Amino acid sequence: MPEIAGEGVAMSDPRVVAVRVADCGEPLVSLRDDDRFLIDERRATATETFAMIRSGLVDQLWMAEKYLRERGRRLRVVECYRPPTQQSQYFQEEMSRLAALHPELTSDQLTELAGRYVSPPWVAPHSCGGAVDVTLASPDGTELDIGYRINTAPPRPGEMSFLDAHALPEEARANRMLLLAAMTHGGWIPHWYESWHFEIGTRFAALMSDLDKSVYGVIADPHAESLGLSD
Repeated sequence: MPEIAGEGVAMSDPRVVAVRVADCGEPLVSLRDDDRFLIDERRATATETFAMIRSGLVDQLWMAEKYLRERGRRLRVVECYRPPTQQSQYFQEEMSRLAALHPELTSDQLTELAGRYVSPPWVAPHSCGGAVDVTLASPDGTELDIGYRINTAPPRPGEMSFLDAHALPEEARANRMLLLAAMTHGGWIPHWYESWHFEIGTRFAALMSDLDKSVYGVIADPHAESLGLSD
């Protein structure tokens, strides 16, 4: 990986935005149809889009799952695809929250800060179908401690990062690093700010891998028309 992979690069970083997109056209498929994976229900939706992923990434996720099974652990898949309208809502909510806390910041500064934890909708890896949020589980599916609950604010800055896990209890730190080892074994690129989040084929992943283009761009919600929604 290039040296940039050791930096705290936000999804809103201009270097991420600048990566060219050449979408390969792979469809979304549902992990619900594959009993090899343990699906966490906390992000379940009526249309089940949260369990959908680009078809070319199923084998990559299975590589990580097999790595963990060989060590007496499993993945819990929390969220994959996220519709652009939902991503826009999350991002605007985060912008509003930060604007109230930091009225002195400019719009660009707020966008950069918000982009550390919530991707801007125009580059959002979940809305590309190329990102997964996962955590670690025992063989019976019980979630294990990796130092946080997914999508919760950390008590201290950097606590959710792989690069700043030294303050965690030994068991939580070991679990976190096992998750990292499994996912990178499967070819997944970790996100510096969120140690549950991994990507392949996205703009962020391309930047971290020193590639000149991404193969997954933002795609519309496959259920949007039937629900009367517009992305």
